[in-house]
Amino acid sequence: MSTIQNIGEKIRVLRLQKGLSQEQLALHAGLNTSYLGQVERGEKNPTIKTLDKIACGLDTSIESLIASSEQRNSSSKDKNAVLTVLTSDDLRQLIIDTIKNNVPDSHSGFSKCNDDK
Repeated sequence: MSTIQNIGEKIRVLRLQKGLSQEQLALHAGLNTSYLGQVERGEKNPTIKTLDKIACGLDTSIESLIASSEQRNSSSKDKNAVLTVLTSDDLRQLIIDTIKNNVPDSHSGFSKCNDDK
């Protein structure tokens, strides 16, 4: 399976996990439904901008769409190795910092994904 097909398959799997139809995701991402279907089938090579729109529509990152399963497994192993050496205070601070850096302000509107439209 080619990289483009792998990306398309990841998009399809994430879309189905979120309970979205192609039409719903296309609407959220500001794309044509038939184009999204072609991307999911690996028939089109989407631009980074298009992948960003799709990632926003799926409430995920571009990295999650393009990272191979080997890269994700390696990353998980690295994270687990770090967590085993952290104290509970370190872990608590890491969780607080992660939440502060990743939870949007309630004043920021719908999402950063809509800023480009």
